[in-house]
Amino acid sequence: MKTTILPINDFLSNQLKEIITEFPSVLEMYYCSNTIEMTSYLLIHLNNRSDIDIIANRKGIKKLFKNYGIIVLLFDYDSLKYKFKHGYPLIELIYQEEHLIYQQEGIDFTKLATRSFKKFKNQYNIYKERYFQDYDLLSSELNKYKSLDAISSVFLVYERILELHLQYLEELYVGHISSINNLHQRIKKISKFNPEIEGLFIKRNEEEYYLIALIDRVKEAIEEDREVYYHEYFEAFNNVENTLHNFVQERFKSLKCLIKHPTVIPTITEVALELNKQDTFNDIIIERCLNQNQRIEEIYLYKTLILGSQTIYYLLVIGDKFANEQIKYLESSLQDKFNKQTNFVIIAHTKIWIQTELYSSQDFFADIIKNENKIYTSSKYNASLHWLVPHASLYTDLYYYNSVTNNTAKELLKNLQKLKKGQECKQSIPYLLSLYFMSFCRTYILAHLSYLPNYLSSFSLWLLCINVNTNLTKYQYLFDKFGSKFFSLLDYYRVLHQRLINFDTEKAEVLLELVTQLQSELKLIISIREV
Repeated sequence: MKTTILPINDFLSNQLKEIITEFPSVLEMYYCSNTIEMTSYLLIHLNNRSDIDIIANRKGIKKLFKNYGIIVLLFDYDSLKYKFKHGYPLIELIYQEEHLIYQQEGIDFTKLATRSFKKFKNQYNIYKERYFQDYDLLSSELNKYKSLDAISSVFLVYERILELHLQYLEELYVGHISSINNLHQRIKKISKFNPEIEGLFIKRNEEEYYLIALIDRVKEAIEEDREVYYHEYFEAFNNVENTLHNFVQERFKSLKCLIKHPTVIPTITEVALELNKQDTFNDIIIERCLNQNQRIEEIYLYKTLILGSQTIYYLLVIGDKFANEQIKYLESSLQDKFNKQTNFVIIAHTKIWIQTELYSSQDFFADIIKNENKIYTSSKYNASLHWLVPHASLYTDLYYYNSVTNNTAKELLKNLQKLKKGQECKQSIPYLLSLYFMSFCRTYILAHLSYLPNYLSSFSLWLLCINVNTNLTKYQYLFDKFGSKFFSLLDYYRVLHQRLINFDTEKAEVLLELVTQLQSELKLIISIREV
């Protein structure tokens, strides 16, 4: 019988001594640290159920996991007996005589008798098979509703399958099912013990996950008797729930191995990681990006375009919102670091923004977000996008943006003709030119890629146009005719200024030709999309 705490670490020992002193209901304590994932467990056995929540909410107990990776399990006698009797593997692993670090003296209670692996195995198999039977039943129900095209029912069954996986993951990692009904909170809580779980779900915000919020929207639609059209997400749900199913199976396997062979010490293999051969170049890009925004999740270098002596690098940055001015500064900073013949085009979005835009822009992002393009990730547990299957590019609002561009072009051409005739209209032309060029670039990119870029600098928008059609470089001579400050002028006149404008009337002819040619290019791609 052990009536004193065995030395583990000073903080833990002090916490346990305080608990024993303050709570005479503590009967036993077990400490187990020989686990595959190097997580330790502390099991506290009490005879007073009301003390459980009080102990669990102590600051020192909460710090045990945060600071030392020790998961604390608290059970009264009846709960512990039930789990022990019914083959819960985590309880079997911890509740062994060699893990006992404290037992109260001078109190009578029926101590649970530890057993051999053979005696445990029968109850364990029953417990394990219950999970697989429930999973098979739900999977059959899911397939039935899919065959009937009952989309709402499919989502409700997916919710039950996710709940089943979470229930067993909770029992296998922390010994009990969470009392929380909210799936968002349950995912976040269990992910503390296995970060890969949270990595399956795109965050909608700090408190919610996109797929779970989708289930909530389906429930609202059912209550309001509305149709549901989210079948493109079935594949995403399949991927998530299959991975969770694998996590449950792996956890069963690892716990069984530890119970059967308790002396096994995990082998740690040292893996040498080799960066891509462009590591110096990539490291500079990563460093400059992180200096601008510390909360970047991923960076993709998805295209390198060589045009004569000029090299253009196209980057997608995924993370917290970048202001357009930040992006412009970052592009300039990278160009200065290398040379004037090198240009960088950066598009930056949050992951949840990309997720919500997949209906229209999935093909564009799917071509970029690939492992071979990835040069930086903040964590191996970052969530992957929930791709839509099936999917077809929608070119959303193309008609609207094309109309805006055409109307702006007509107004600009009219004013340029007036300027040629000596009529006074200098004040409006630079502003119209800036609006037209921005509208043309964004509409042209949308028509080609079904992706509408942000309001990037005029030069970056033009380089995005070059990326989809390198033949546009044939109009470079018009930019040269206008002068070296063409793109700077466009950016300057995106903002209204109360000043007199001294616009060179000799450049009207150049602009007339440029706008006419660009409109012809736009008309060509629009005609293809309208077929």
